[in-house]
Amino acid sequence: MPHSCRICVLHTSEVVMSRCVANLHQPACAPGCSRAGSHRPSVLHGRALHRSLERRESGVWLCAAGDGAPQTTKDSKPKTPIQQQILNGILSVSNVPYSSFVPSPVTFLHTVDARIKQVWLVAMYLLIARASPAIRLAIAATVGSVTVANFPPRLWQSQLRRLGLLCGFIFLSTLLLVDGMPAVLQTRAPPLSLECLPPIPETGYQYVLLHVGPITVTHRSLNLAITAASLTFSALQTASLCLVTTPGEEMAVALRWWLSPLRLLRVPVEEIAMTLLLSLRFMSLVFEEVRNLSLGLAARGINWEAQGSSGSLNIAGRLCVRLFGNLFQRSENIAQAMVVRGFQGPQGHNLYMMKVNPTSAFANACAILILICFSVIIYFFK
Repeated sequence: MPHSCRICVLHTSEVVMSRCVANLHQPACAPGCSRAGSHRPSVLHGRALHRSLERRESGVWLCAAGDGAPQTTKDSKPKTPIQQQILNGILSVSNVPYSSFVPSPVTFLHTVDARIKQVWLVAMYLLIARASPAIRLAIAATVGSVTVANFPPRLWQSQLRRLGLLCGFIFLSTLLLVDGMPAVLQTRAPPLSLECLPPIPETGYQYVLLHVGPITVTHRSLNLAITAASLTFSALQTASLCLVTTPGEEMAVALRWWLSPLRLLRVPVEEIAMTLLLSLRFMSLVFEEVRNLSLGLAARGINWEAQGSSGSLNIAGRLCVRLFGNLFQRSENIAQAMVVRGFQGPQGHNLYMMKVNPTSAFANACAILILICFSVIIYFFK
């Protein structure tokens, strides 16, 4: 503390103590004295100064040269437990899942037929499997750019942030752990000098890119890391784009159309399409149950520090059991409701088509043309 600040603190303390002592030693007055009414305010003033002294002792009074008001430094806020942070993250997610259909704003993807979107999904997985690492990164970047360009920030910010964290974790773990402990190899061939062969010329290629202590990064680990991260990002994000821009009924009808030739082999195509539709509808119920259980847990105000690791795991296990119990009960209620309403099987059931955004022939042609051009480019530059 500077010397001027110390003098200011000492001077303030002396003035305050002198006023407190004067108030405490003030003589009592008679009931009719004019000073009787001023005795109680002086005592209250002394108590207020005493409380200010206690507050000064709890902190540090700083008196800057250009600022006449004193400032105090408070203790930092206590650190939030990791259990509470996880619970806050679950509650921050909306109860509406990312894969639910969003009818507006209407984009180019809304006007593309669901069958073409499913072809795009399958082609995307095949192209990533046969492409080079640079092309895989370009495909993932293209999917992210399409998401940002077609939807408002409220629909893609939180989703891309969490998906980016997941893909980053997959990339780093694959990059550092695939060849972290390379196998010990022993050459079986004799040296070239014994066979009177010229030595192999030196090249600039190096299999090991980085080796620092236990960390080893090779060309193989880098290729696998890029493949895993880009495939995870593209698979999840393209599926989300398809479901956000297409109703579940259209997806089920499109899948039934593609699988219709398998009826000759007695494949239950209608049951597969109905299972897909019920799965898409059930996702919102899963999000709702998770959110309700998290709200109930947050309302109880559990002291996570007192619970410890074992107590937290015990609570998490009970919540999982309760979650699955509620989901099974919900599915049983849905099945009973379908039977009561006359559901006799997927063969005699007609799907109600939600034609919110009708398809466009121009959009379908453009989507097919873009897919063909994309496939040709990847084939020649793989």
